[in-house]
Amino acid sequence: MKTLKKIGGIALDILIVLIFLISVVLVVANITADKENGEQPNVFGYVINSVQSDSMSGTFEKGALVVGKLVDENTVVTKDTIITFTQRVGSEYIQNTHRVVNVQNAGGIEIYQTQGDNRERCPSPDDGWKTINDVNSVYQFHIPLVGGFIDFLKQPLGFILCLVLPMLAFIAWQVYKLISIYLQSKKEQMLEEAKDNVSDEAKDAIIREYLAKMQAQSEAAEDNAPAKEAAETEEAKETVEAEEAKEENNADKGE
Repeated sequence: MKTLKKIGGIALDILIVLIFLISVVLVVANITADKENGEQPNVFGYVINSVQSDSMSGTFEKGALVVGKLVDENTVVTKDTIITFTQRVGSEYIQNTHRVVNVQNAGGIEIYQTQGDNRERCPSPDDGWKTINDVNSVYQFHIPLVGGFIDFLKQPLGFILCLVLPMLAFIAWQVYKLISIYLQSKKEQMLEEAKDNVSDEAKDAIIREYLAKMQAQSEAAEDNAPAKEAAETEEAKETVEAEEAKEENNADKGE
């Protein structure tokens, strides 16, 4: 039972550390990305985006976390490919994830027309055609609801509540566990030393008790020696007198 409890504690610690590390990597990737130039945060070549609208409802919903692979020289975009591309709205760049509904060739350059899967929200294709230079990543998979959490982590309050405070609590818990282990070890050591000391004292007490008993028996024997000697003398005297009386009775009968 103790072994299972120990294994469970170790597994929980590892899980907490992994979650913390993943969260830190995501936040750092988001912070270090050059958003002013439309650069997306990525982790080892994979881009993460939280879905901000329901334009792709039916494929993934608002609040989901979309994971895409960064575009490189080997990227192939065809009809029905879901891509994330950069759009400039005013002075800001935004990322939009829609499906390619049409591919054309314009002067040897492929251009793509996109549209959201939710036809109620996106009844017609997006304005403008995109080139491969506009495409940041190609959709790989999504995780429902996680995008909203990532958005919250990007905020200072979310970073403090979800990362800093839990990590401080985890560190405090580990310090507490180390102190508990140390105190338990010291307690066991003190108990073992006390056990050894009690054993030695018990041995000494037994020896002293035995020696005192032997001494008492010796003293008692010495005190009883004169009385015993007198008794033995009296007994010998009585025996002699009895023999003499017997001899006199035998002599009287002979006469």
